Amino acid sequence: MNLTSHLPRVMAALALVVGMTQCGGPSAPAEEAPAAPTTRLTRVGVRTMEWAPFAHSFAVQGNVETDRVANILAEFPGVVDAVLVEEGTQVAKGEAILRINTDVLQKQRAELTTQLELAQTLFERQERLWNKDIGSEVEYLQARAGVEALERSLATLDEQVDKATIRAPFSGVVDRVFANVGEMASPPMPVVRVVDLSDLYIRASVSDHYAGSVEKGQPVRIEVRGFEGDMPSQIRRVGQYITAANRTIDLTVDLPSDAKMLPNMVATVHITDLALDSALALPTSLVQQDAQGQDFVYVVRGDVAKKQTVEAGTMSDGMLLIQSGLAPGDRVIDRGAARVVDGERVALIES
Repeated sequence: MNLTSHLPRVMAALALVVGMTQCGGPSAPAEEAPAAPTTRLTRVGVRTMEWAPFAHSFAVQGNVETDRVANILAEFPGVVDAVLVEEGTQVAKGEAILRINTDVLQKQRAELTTQLELAQTLFERQERLWNKDIGSEVEYLQARAGVEALERSLATLDEQVDKATIRAPFSGVVDRVFANVGEMASPPMPVVRVVDLSDLYIRASVSDHYAGSVEKGQPVRIEVRGFEGDMPSQIRRVGQYITAANRTIDLTVDLPSDAKMLPNMVATVHITDLALDSALALPTSLVQQDAQGQDFVYVVRGDVAKKQTVEAGTMSDGMLLIQSGLAPGDRVIDRGAARVVDGERVALIES
């Protein structure tokens, strides 16, 4: 085979191969550039600041009391002749409730009456003589003094006889009868206890810290152990003296006249010392504190979380009064605040 005749053809083939090699041959598919990472926004919830009423109150403990409780005593020793009432009986002022035997007193009265009659006879005789200028002035004066002394003794004895019937000092309820018929009654042992439940009140003590926050006529709410719910009332009296031992002031608080309560029941008095018709407040859990002790919250401005310092005031029922730093319409982060930083873009959780 003549190679010379095929040389041009071979050379052309080589040239083609070299050309393809220099041009890189058929182009390989280009690799795709990595996509830019997508920014993931922190999702947060917000609450919009609005004006709303705000009130703060404090509670003090007290007891139900009445000034009209009488443990009635027999004014002189004697045997109980009759008990005229039962426990629980409603009595009127002056009504007889118990009687002491007066047999001994009646005998003494009879003797005094006889002595007085004799003394009066002698005095009248002496007076007639005196009017006729017969007898001495001394005899006349002695006779008159004797009558007057016996009259005084008889009056005193009549008072004792009257006091043998023990009467209710005021209208009320017979709470307890201590004496029984036939028993000896003598001071200082009481025979009957009468209680007036028409004028009950609560006596409580409040710290002198609140001295400027309480006044006569101030509305309060009261709870009494054993009764459901609370009821409105008002302060009847504020003490004018601070007890040095515990730095407290006495208060008395009215109770409704129809309240079926009893002395010595335990009561709680809720006293409002701050009441605002419109204020800005937040749940205490939303207000944080930085390393410098400054209170702050996170608010959303546009789509950015911003740290906002605030001045917090009184706390009441889990709400904190915001005195400055926020305005109506501000959106405070109330969900997700722990996950954001100042200046971070955020996305709102739809309500």
